[in-house]
Amino acid sequence: MQFEYSVNSLDKISADAILVFAFQNDKEKTQKFHALASLKSADSLLNGSISKVLEIAKFTGKRGESFSFFPEDGTFLAKRIIVLGLGRKSEFIADDLRRAAGLISGKMKKKIASIALELPGEDETPLSSFLTAQMVGEGLLLGAYEFSKYKTKEDQNKEFSTVIISGKVSVDVQNGIEKAKLYADATILARDLVNEQAAVATPTYLAALALSIAKKDPKYISCKIFGKNEAEKLGMEAFLGIARAAGTNVEPKFIFLEYTPDKSSSKEKLALVGKGITFDSGGINVKGGDHMQDMKMDMAGAAIVLSVFSVISEIKPQFPVIGVIAATPNLISGTSLVPGDVVKAMNGKTIEILDTDAEGRVTLADSLSFAVKEGATKILDFATLTGACMVALGNDITGLFSNNHDLTKEIQSAAFTAGEKMWELPLEKEYKKMNKSDVADIANIPNSRYGGAITAALFLEEFVGNKPWAHMDIAGPAFVSKSTDISPKGGTGHGVRTVLNLLS
Repeated sequence: MQFEYSVNSLDKISADAILVFAFQNDKEKTQKFHALASLKSADSLLNGSISKVLEIAKFTGKRGESFSFFPEDGTFLAKRIIVLGLGRKSEFIADDLRRAAGLISGKMKKKIASIALELPGEDETPLSSFLTAQMVGEGLLLGAYEFSKYKTKEDQNKEFSTVIISGKVSVDVQNGIEKAKLYADATILARDLVNEQAAVATPTYLAALALSIAKKDPKYISCKIFGKNEAEKLGMEAFLGIARAAGTNVEPKFIFLEYTPDKSSSKEKLALVGKGITFDSGGINVKGGDHMQDMKMDMAGAAIVLSVFSVISEIKPQFPVIGVIAATPNLISGTSLVPGDVVKAMNGKTIEILDTDAEGRVTLADSLSFAVKEGATKILDFATLTGACMVALGNDITGLFSNNHDLTKEIQSAAFTAGEKMWELPLEKEYKKMNKSDVADIANIPNSRYGGAITAALFLEEFVGNKPWAHMDIAGPAFVSKSTDISPKGGTGHGVRTVLNLLS
């Protein structure tokens, strides 16, 4: 999608559609909407005909509500004027604009090739012109996303490819659009990785992508890939235990990315750790068919790390950042771990495997231990870890666990701005005993069916030492079964924009 700028007014721009905005009226007893300047101007040029039709159609301006008006008198070069609702102004936040733009983009992506709009002014919303441009840009780009790589039938409909912003465009607006493109590019890469079939997005594929990211910007990014032999030398028995089931057909890859700024302004070294299970069959504790269909998405945490590193040189954080991914499928074979096996993690702790379908935390044990070994001062991990988190928070909200209050607040603030819902859950110390093993230091599943998201987080905490750490269980929002305001069914890239906000 290309963004262009025009000094012409909307009626003088040749585009398939014009986009104008309205708020919902704050008064509960009326359905009348509140028109923003772009709608008022268009309505005036058409002698009030738009507002008359909107009232007849009972348009209220609630967020995402849209109405298409087709002017026939030649006043506008465009054949369609789309009125987009932003919800109540008294409740309005930046994400409302992102999601409204995403909804209209998704709805119109096969009907129009171009759209022109005038951004809401700073006197019309509580947002700066920079943030307004970023939200609209992100929404349009993310809402138009589609993973169509394997569709053989060519779609003869139009492809939404051009956005024209009308009026006097400031540097802030242009910078906001550039940031939107950067954030959307990273999010879309994560979506593509999660949506890709497991036969393609193998550990070798992810490792090759990591190397290509580093190769594009060797001044700031380096990459090391550890194969089975190197991982053995590092003592990664936990990771390699899970990888055993793939035999010699799929070689595990331990991916280590490192960003180094020109000059560091602090002693901070942030580690981003992503769960990299490229397909999860459940192992010997095999999943049922219905629960296995979407398990190509079990590397969504790894997708976040790779996507962030794909743009990190443009974000330019003033402190080192490392990315850590233990990539392997969790398969079934004669060499699979079985319940009762014991493996040793890189930090020396032993893990009793009681359920091979709780494999992600076992691979993360080595990933987190490696991050500590590499001198990380803060650690963030992202994992599609537990169904229990989805039971607690549903499909839309990430479970956030942390041993550090300040870090929790930083993440929550970054997530709010990103429009990515995260809710803090407790690291209840009394639940630690539920992870107790009779034969090893810790078991990979608790002795209770309850509190599964918490006990999984407590398991991970055993491998971060005393470092400030946060675990984000993205099992719900990483992959959706039906479309959202800014994403079709499938991978969402949830978490990418939160991390980019933290790095900014």
